[in-house]
Amino acid sequence: MLSDVMFKTRATNVLSRFADSNKLIVFNYHRIRPRNAPETLFDDGVFSADEEQFARQMKWLKRHARILSGKDIAEVLEAPHHHRGYPLVAVTFDDGYYDNYTVAYPILKALEIPAFFFICTEMVWDRKLRWWDVAAYLLKRCRKPSIVVQDRHYDLKDNRIHTIADFQNRMKHSKRKQVHDIIQLISEACEVDIPSDDIQGKEVMSPVQIREMAENQMIIGSHTHTHQALTLLNSEQHREELTLSKQLLEDATGQAVNTISYPFGRHEFIPASILDVCRTCGYDLGFSSNFGINYLNRSHPLALNRFAGDLETVSKVAMISVFPELFADKTVQPFY
Repeated sequence: MLSDVMFKTRATNVLSRFADSNKLIVFNYHRIRPRNAPETLFDDGVFSADEEQFARQMKWLKRHARILSGKDIAEVLEAPHHHRGYPLVAVTFDDGYYDNYTVAYPILKALEIPAFFFICTEMVWDRKLRWWDVAAYLLKRCRKPSIVVQDRHYDLKDNRIHTIADFQNRMKHSKRKQVHDIIQLISEACEVDIPSDDIQGKEVMSPVQIREMAENQMIIGSHTHTHQALTLLNSEQHREELTLSKQLLEDATGQAVNTISYPFGRHEFIPASILDVCRTCGYDLGFSSNFGINYLNRSHPLALNRFAGDLETVSKVAMISVFPELFADKTVQPFY
């Protein structure tokens, strides 16, 4: 409500001119819902905003903030300065969904806004969605009032959304083989087939599209290869995840890849040891999804916070830009 009032009265517009330039605010999107799009077959939770609102958000940031590229971020972190001026912000996307290319990218290109696209390379190269979308697909299409999985009863009649979230949360903490087994069990319990490669592939960008974006001011970064929680992997597997994704993206774009977004993003999924692996593999900037402010004089370039979720409206994005303290998670501790 406060965001809406401040936006409608143009208070955020005025206050943006006096923002503290010692702060970097990074927005983390996943999917943008196309205008007049039908209900998705997959996970609703990864849609950050619809096309109209995203366009309004980017236009507001273009007018009332300084939107930074990777080079810009490195420069302000290396030589922070403190004065009043427009907010310093960055725009990022995770995973590599097709609507990033068809909806978000044209808006960003038209406005000449640099944005980061962190690609899960296995998802893009194999043309297969990750398990959170597959689980949502199976549970949405299930026509049974309830299911039983691993001796646990799930009510789908009244608690379908909660059930989807419950399975997704469990699989975040599960290793790759366990995730595969859980998906198979859900499919059998729901009596719904796993979506075909054709259905899944339509939701994902292609390497050719990623190259086009890289050639037009977009920054392409790694989201690891398989999108597993890094806390479930050992140091050698960390290196494999980071080097394979980096190599695939550099081969596809013809450009250096030196930025990374950590899978699942919250501090409990990111081991402190990953910072040394990132340096060794040639990464300069790393992004979490901890809801926090990056104070330039004390932020680690490989452990930058982002604001994810709650990005549905232009008023909320404007308010986060001007008063990020209202939205920052005070309980999150740095993982480094």
